[in-house]
Amino acid sequence: MKRRKPHTPFGQLNRMLARWPQFSFEVLDDGPMMVWRGRVRGFQKDYRIQAQWSWMSKGTPPYVFILDPVIRPRAGEAFVDLPHLIYNDGAPEKSALCLFDPDTGEWSDRRLIADTTIPWTSEWLHHYELWHVTGVWSGPNAPGPISVGEMRRLEEPTDVT
Repeated sequence: MKRRKPHTPFGQLNRMLARWPQFSFEVLDDGPMMVWRGRVRGFQKDYRIQAQWSWMSKGTPPYVFILDPVIRPRAGEAFVDLPHLIYNDGAPEKSALCLFDPDTGEWSDRRLIADTTIPWTSEWLHHYELWHVTGVWSGPNAPGPISVGEMRRLEEPTDVT
């Protein structure tokens, strides 16, 4: 079986332009980084997202941020309880979405962002909207806890007397 080569930045850009032509595009100097902004659909709503990818570091995954409407925790819960985030402790509302388990090889630079990351974002938003209603994350889970809050609670020492 022939191994595919990593996609070049131009290959990623061309596929994004073909599949998601409504997205805006820019290159930022810090990284350097490719940034796409556009709308994707969750279950009931459209969300404005930002997908960004720094191609200089081999194997660096793209990151996706929700710009509008801003994601939020369920009533009575903290932001740290939102499932499947790459949690930003200093600015939780700017946390990236956790779209895949990095240990499984679901994403690599041999895959196209337009065909993986953007559809996975729509799927994440679908599960996020349902989670707001049911309190249960219905999407696939990586092994272990599904939120930083859950991980922190599991790490708390138990009082054994």
